[in-house]
Formats: sequence, structure tokens, C-alpha cells
Amino acid sequence: MTAPNKPQTGACVGPDLVITRIISAPCALVFQAWTDPRLMAQWWSPQGVECRSVTADVRVGGKYRIHMSSERGDHIAIGTYLQLVLNQRLQVTWQWEHYPMPDSIVTVDFEDLGKTTRLTLTHSGLPVADDVPDHHWGWTSALDKFAGWIALSQVHAP
Repeated sequence: MTAPNKPQTGACVGPDLVITRIISAPCALVFQAWTDPRLMAQWWSPQGVECRSVTADVRVGGKYRIHMSSERGDHIAIGTYLQLVLNQRLQVTWQWEHYPMPDSIVTVDFEDLGKTTRLTLTHSGLPVADDVPDHHWGWTSALDKFAGWIALSQVHAP
């Protein structure tokens, strides 16, 4: 894991999308749920969309592939890990496998608040402003789903 001082931004120049949530779980658990493919597969998708599989080589330079499915078809997100700072930051390139779009950058910052975590997701470099509403809905819905999943996971943890 590396800890560069500033996020990598690549050649992305489009609009930014920023969403912040307070997650009712300790920071280490929240970070683990974003970096363990087995756990990611349990929550990673917006409401009404099924996460079929997650493969991830969680290291700087490693690749990931997230296969989601809805009534509109398959949605496969792919990218490369750019930054991993334990319990603090995760940064990846973001692209759709079957939708021609230049790499955008997703940065997730985790702030330890004790028993809770402030999670801030920034999606930078979406190629056109028209992409922002769909991605805003997707990320907002996925984060809502994540918050509910992690709360239930803690209740049922041994």
C-alpha cells in the first residue's frame, strides 16, 4: 500500500461528483468491506441491481472487475487500483467494459470517527455532464445499500 500526498487525477477533465455518508461501523471494518472481493460481492451494486461477481487484485497496479446485472442487462465496471492507504483511502480508475468512456477516477476517503466512519466518495473526470446524474444515482443507491448491509453484518457477526 502506498500513501502519496495527493490523489492521482490522470487526464480526466470532466465534472466531479462528491457524496459523503456517515457509516455506522468502525473504519477498519468499512475499509475491509471495500477491499475484500468476497465482501464487496455482497453489497456492491445500486438498489435493484444484482452484483454477480467481483474479482479484484487489491494492490496498487492491480485490476478489478465488478459484474452487475439488472433488467437493462449486464453492467461491468473495470479498472486499476491507483492508491491504497490502509483505513484511509482507496483510489481506482473507473470504466465500463461495454461502454466507451475514458477512465475516470473514483476516490474513497475513510475518516475514523470512533464507532462510525465518514466515507467520502469522489468520482472525478466523468467525460460529459450527462453522465453525472446516472452515476450520482448509482453511487448514492449503492452507498445506501452498503450502509444497510454493513449495519446488518455487524448485528449478525459472531
